[in-house]
Amino acid sequence: MNVNGIEAAGYPAAGYERRRTERNVAGRNFAEQVANTAQATATLHGTDEGSGDIAISSWADVVSGSSISVYKTQDFDAANPVYKVKTWDKSGNMTEQMVDVSKVDPENCDTAEMYTYTAHMKESGKGSFEDTVLKATVAKAVKNAEQRSAGSWSFSEKTDWVKIVNDIMQSEYQHGDLKGYMEWKKFLGFLEK
Repeated sequence: MNVNGIEAAGYPAAGYERRRTERNVAGRNFAEQVANTAQATATLHGTDEGSGDIAISSWADVVSGSSISVYKTQDFDAANPVYKVKTWDKSGNMTEQMVDVSKVDPENCDTAEMYTYTAHMKESGKGSFEDTVLKATVAKAVKNAEQRSAGSWSFSEKTDWVKIVNDIMQSEYQHGDLKGYMEWKKFLGFLEK
């Protein structure tokens, strides 16, 4: 049924759309949020030329303008997986840290640690990209939305990722998406040690 058919059935399609667009989302006008996001930019960093390090995963967050890359260093030891992680803010300022995957606590870690943890799971063959890295990215988007609605946002804030995943699972279950629920349950299994 097209928009005209909806109007013919007694539903004012244009009025409905206008009301939906004008609703506040997290205290802001939806149209304003879309316009601000459309104007946002981020640089995706990856290679670390000259260092010999290999980028195994890179992300860019268009909303915050930040970017993060996880690297295997030249002296990487699979028995003791420690990765180099570089994070760039929207101004291009870079911070670097080393993340020992064996010390990452999914119930209390920052985004760099979580991304490193899931990139390691993918690299070590414990899960596919969709089962690990992509799920962490979606969980971060949920976290970001919650933080923005609370008026704060921090890339380095420690977070309980297990709680975020449990909340997503509950939402999937409540909406009858049992396939989605089971996919998130699989990811939860990766996070619970």
